[in-house]
Amino acid sequence: MLKKAPEPNLPQPTTPKGRATLARILASGREIFGEAGYVSMRMSDLAERAHLSMGALYRYFDNKDDVFLAIIHDIHNELYAASRPGERQSFRDRPDEAILESNRGYLGHYRNHRKVMRAFIEATMVDQRYDDMWWYMRERHIVRVATALERDHGITEINGMPARVSLEALASMTEQSAYVWYAHPDTAAEMLPVDDAARIVSEIWCCTLFSPRGAGRQDPPARSEGRQGRTDMERT
Repeated sequence: MLKKAPEPNLPQPTTPKGRATLARILASGREIFGEAGYVSMRMSDLAERAHLSMGALYRYFDNKDDVFLAIIHDIHNELYAASRPGERQSFRDRPDEAILESNRGYLGHYRNHRKVMRAFIEATMVDQRYDDMWWYMRERHIVRVATALERDHGITEINGMPARVSLEALASMTEQSAYVWYAHPDTAAEMLPVDDAARIVSEIWCCTLFSPRGAGRQDPPARSEGRQGRTDMERT
């Protein structure tokens, strides 16, 4: 069952100035957490970066965890949206293209926010709330694909086991690859291009889900001529 993620204690300013200040705090928070990491981040550094007094900052957030939960909550929703196939790709008709586009979106957004994602992984090691958030993020992606796989292709088993087991492995592979290629402190200065990364992980996805040894399908289904509408992973 999909466990509910921890909800951030987000202020609700009612004036344009207040909303602009909140946006500035969160944008500055992404920078500070990315630079300092979760453990070493200080509210005083955030106040300075956001050009606020400490008193003004505390009118919006009580502590750094309130700030970080709000940031991670936003990034999770952005990653989920970025990994949703666009209008051109149908998971039913061209799952290979839909999977490639989905992985390209996920990996691209991960790379763009690699520093704060590294801080997030650090936080999961020291605070249960972030571990719960990480688990929810992972589960939400898996459930979306599992639902689309059964709905559009009738696949509920892979290699004689529930399809979810393979999807857990694929999700873990993609997430760990993103961390190693983009977020790990020892990542090379010349990072793997997102297009190349997406092709690598997508080939593994397609081979696992649609190979004869997997779900029993010889090839990903061809595009249906004249099909109207959309039946891809965005519906879930």
